[in-house]
Amino acid sequence: MRNQRTGLRIFRDVVRDEHVPEESRTTLSPWAVTGDDWAAQFAIGLQLRDVWHTWHDDPDVDGVAKRLWLATTDATSWAAVDWDGQTEEQFTVWQHGPRRLWNEAEAAYQWWLHVGSPGPERFGMTVAPDGRHTPWLDAPARPVPVTD
Repeated sequence: MRNQRTGLRIFRDVVRDEHVPEESRTTLSPWAVTGDDWAAQFAIGLQLRDVWHTWHDDPDVDGVAKRLWLATTDATSWAAVDWDGQTEEQFTVWQHGPRRLWNEAEAAYQWWLHVGSPGPERFGMTVAPDGRHTPWLDAPARPVPVTD
């Protein structure tokens, strides 16, 4: 996932008043997906190539101390994961659009754990003559699952 956008541009670019997001819960910490583990971020970023993220501290929402925003680069889907500032056992998830971005981030993280939490040095990429990029783990015969 990319985080090059500054501030809350994701929020301003994709969230509209008429959006009615679906609410759910997760036990996966948003910091597991976007935190200090660069290997996890790299592997997740390969799988969710068109997804951006940013953090919102004190979002002026009752019961929310910090919020993680995810959005697609085409601005058609977004997700928000809320931390209440107290417990790190469960988080509230809001998702809108044709894709369920938090579900995709969870699946990407679980895949990374399942394959042994590899670092960036174990990944490669094949570029086809038509420009398609195919990331792989350890060998071209082991393509990384990609969503977009």
